[in-house]
Amino acid sequence: MQPRVPRVFAPSGHAIRASLAGIVAVVGVALAPVAAADAVRFPLTLDYQTLQLAIRKHLRDESGGELVLWRTDDGCGTFTLREPTVSAAAGRLRIAGPGAARAAIPFLGWCWAEASWDGPVAILARPELGPDWKLRLRDLDTRLGEAEGSGGVARRVAAVVARWAEREVADFAFDLGPPVQEVRALLGSFAATAQAAPLLAALQTLRPVAVTVEPDGVKVDLSIDLPSAPAAPRAPEAALTPDELKRWEARLESWDGFLVFLVKNLGVLETDAEAQDELLDVLLSARHELTDVLGRGPEAGVDPVRQLFLNTWSRVRAIVRRAALRSGDETRALRYVTFLTAGDALAALEAAAPAAGLEISADGLRRLARVLDPAYAGDPVEYSDLPDSTLRQLFKFRDPDAPPRRSRRRAPGSWDWIGPRAAHAAEADAEWVALGHRLAGWVPDYREVRAYRDTVARLLEVAVERTVDPDRLDPRFERLFEHLVKAVAWQESCWRQFVRSGGRVTYIASRTGDVGMMQINVRVWRGFFDPQKLRWNAAYNAGAGAEILWHLLTRYGVREARAGFDNAPRATFAAYNGGPSRHRRYRLATTPPRIRAIDHAFWEKYRAVAAGDAEDRVLCLPPGVTS
Repeated sequence: MQPRVPRVFAPSGHAIRASLAGIVAVVGVALAPVAAADAVRFPLTLDYQTLQLAIRKHLRDESGGELVLWRTDDGCGTFTLREPTVSAAAGRLRIAGPGAARAAIPFLGWCWAEASWDGPVAILARPELGPDWKLRLRDLDTRLGEAEGSGGVARRVAAVVARWAEREVADFAFDLGPPVQEVRALLGSFAATAQAAPLLAALQTLRPVAVTVEPDGVKVDLSIDLPSAPAAPRAPEAALTPDELKRWEARLESWDGFLVFLVKNLGVLETDAEAQDELLDVLLSARHELTDVLGRGPEAGVDPVRQLFLNTWSRVRAIVRRAALRSGDETRALRYVTFLTAGDALAALEAAAPAAGLEISADGLRRLARVLDPAYAGDPVEYSDLPDSTLRQLFKFRDPDAPPRRSRRRAPGSWDWIGPRAAHAAEADAEWVALGHRLAGWVPDYREVRAYRDTVARLLEVAVERTVDPDRLDPRFERLFEHLVKAVAWQESCWRQFVRSGGRVTYIASRTGDVGMMQINVRVWRGFFDPQKLRWNAAYNAGAGAEILWHLLTRYGVREARAGFDNAPRATFAAYNGGPSRHRRYRLATTPPRIRAIDHAFWEKYRAVAAGDAEDRVLCLPPGVTS
């Protein structure tokens, strides 16, 4: 027998090092309050899925989940453990799985009088982290559950397994040294230039303090020493120069680009409709926050990207963690763990020590994105106004100028399913285009009120017809949807796409980037629609608004209607106006009075449209001007 050499589970090669950089991820990180000595402590968690993978590799799991733990030279004695799992058990680490033993007497090259044993095996251990950053397993205790077989064989198996555990498992070591260096480097890449030196020096003091076994993984309490820095009075900051304002806005756009990268990376692998809805909710909610920031403009001493990151990260990490646990690809699962490590560490330090000098920069976000997908060929924080086919396909959004979603239900065997159907579709498309041309640049005067109102009414009706999928919506919601689209167009723009300004005709636009008849925010819906068409084509804008309302109605409005049918349009508008996370605001006592007034105004308009008595009020005409 060859002398035994203890093995250390350590990454080798650039790709493996990159994958394991975040294994030391702070999973579920929450920084403790800063102590008097300015020591910041936070947990680092090695999740059980990753630890299980490492232990299996250490035990030479190369046979589809079965480990041969012991085999005699003659082959007449074996003990195997199938698909061992790692979990927590009363404060200790538990390696467990179904075991099987075979023992026989060797004679003349044959195995005689074979006896067998099959049953559960569990090995309990205490994790220990040394000053060399190597995680080892100590105080081993091997236990066999009840099994079929003779008592004598069971006792022999117990002795063999105990010896194996002491020899094999005790040799296991997970080297956290290289990943810890990666964490230091990653946090260093987020250090603001003017304040980098103290933070970089503090990162070198990172050290382990304690190790505990928790439900979600083995947690290592870490500590870093931040330099004492008494708060200095902040002098009034000068207004940003035009160049500084552009850089401020570019940082926000990099954050949005990072979110789009993340949503697409996760979304293409998600087949569950509920998970996809949550991804869309996260993206749109974060973008509504971003537009609020842009509307307020720069604020002295406030890093908007830092706050956006903190507000979004808890939801993002929950999605990523679920994806990691469902992933059947070990390489991808490791990347997820790495990504969680990096993001959690960053969020923890930001939350506990906002003055430490971290800045959520574009370069830092790029590095974080590369952890998730190191093979990504493009720029993961790129910001583009162009429609994104991946986003559209992922969330099933259609372009307003594309063919209608579905034809309306017809009776089986109806003759218009044959030739005339194509002709009817062509006529419908021609009407859609004609309505857009008819409304191009049209700012009606008092003599054109009726013609303009009737044209827009028809445009909105056609937009509804092109958007609805009768097979996905209960018929009782179809009429509601038409009323909803018309009421939202009234609420948002008084059925106007264009206005006169300075003697010229231009599109309606708000200070935060809401444009056209349906006041669609080009930043919130970036990648879903063509921004130029939203601005200059009334038909396209109306179709985009109907498309958005369709998705919000089917995702939120229908759900809210379970408690009352009238809740459907109110919840859909709330999500349209304030973002998906606020779709219940119309019925919450905590909703601010200003927002409550907006929701009330919409509800009054919706009821007027549904009752058929809105008439010229949809155009918000001055007193005395009627059709």
